[in-house]
Amino acid sequence: MFAATSKADAFNFDSFSREPPGFLNAARANPVVVLKQVPLLDILAARAASCKALEVEGNTFLAAAAFDDNWEIYFQLSLKGASAVPAAWKETRLKDGVTFKYAGGELKIKEENGVIILTGPGGASIQTSSSELFDLLYANSTRVTFGDLVTYAVIRNTAPFSMNEGTVTLRIGSDGLYYYSLTPDVQIAGQPRWLLAARGVLYGLQLKGPELAFVSKVIEGSKNIPSVDAGELIFEP
Repeated sequence: MFAATSKADAFNFDSFSREPPGFLNAARANPVVVLKQVPLLDILAARAASCKALEVEGNTFLAAAAFDDNWEIYFQLSLKGASAVPAAWKETRLKDGVTFKYAGGELKIKEENGVIILTGPGGASIQTSSSELFDLLYANSTRVTFGDLVTYAVIRNTAPFSMNEGTVTLRIGSDGLYYYSLTPDVQIAGQPRWLLAARGVLYGLQLKGPELAFVSKVIEGSKNIPSVDAGELIFEP
């Protein structure tokens, strides 16, 4: 499950519509600086490496967490080597049980007490959890650290059903929980999306052709501007 920090109530870096006064002009006064660029294909390859391989009755299935356009978590599953688009179910649906059909059989999938159990046609079963899938995402993804302060795992995402592409940024808070947000590609095709303001500097993402750029912008006269993150959701197992 996840707990929301309202996106509407989050500090709006993109429009700079909130106080303190002068924030907009102070931010515009300096150029956007590219800190690092990573090919999107490299980030996508790391995404594939973050899947959980599950062996059931001689077949290998790949499980992963995915995120829709509203940032809701989905359980995604595919048969390894198959060309079909992965199946996906909203995490909350798993408690009622779902079925994954593939050539040669079907899996019954059900979540009980935080454990996702996959049962094959012959009765053999294997298990995973959303917590494990988040751990794999964080462990195997590209990382970026902004200002020696906050480290994000950077994950390519294709939203189930809409197929919109974007980037998920995932960090571990001081409380040990995962905090994440989704940035659609269309949002950063021409300008940055700012994720973090800290020590007088904005940090964010921008698309640069086939690469994802990590960018920053100094805020003049920023001593009284607090450190703050953009809107995020919290994953709570």
